[in-house]
Amino acid sequence: MPSAKSSVNLNTFYSDLYRLKRSAKIAIISGIVVAVIISAIALTVHYRLSAIEGSEQNKNETASQVAKEIVGNLTGNKPNSESSESPEQHAKELNP
Repeated sequence: MPSAKSSVNLNTFYSDLYRLKRSAKIAIISGIVVAVIISAIALTVHYRLSAIEGSEQNKNETASQVAKEIVGNLTGNKPNSESSESPEQHAKELNP
């Protein structure tokens, strides 16, 4: 015959098990949400980069120049962008 003390321990065990399952569900859902947000950011950056590179004809840019341009476009500062180039610089890039 189970004592009252073992009954309390059993209820505590099931209560803790329920909390564990609940926190695991929350962790899984949170992980999925984070993955979706990261995927959305990656797609946004990809499409912005495609739009930027699609409109350019310059193939002589270094990786660091491209990276600076991407960061500038994402942050709103465009120190190395096409719009800040003089017409002579732009013509020079088009006809190397």
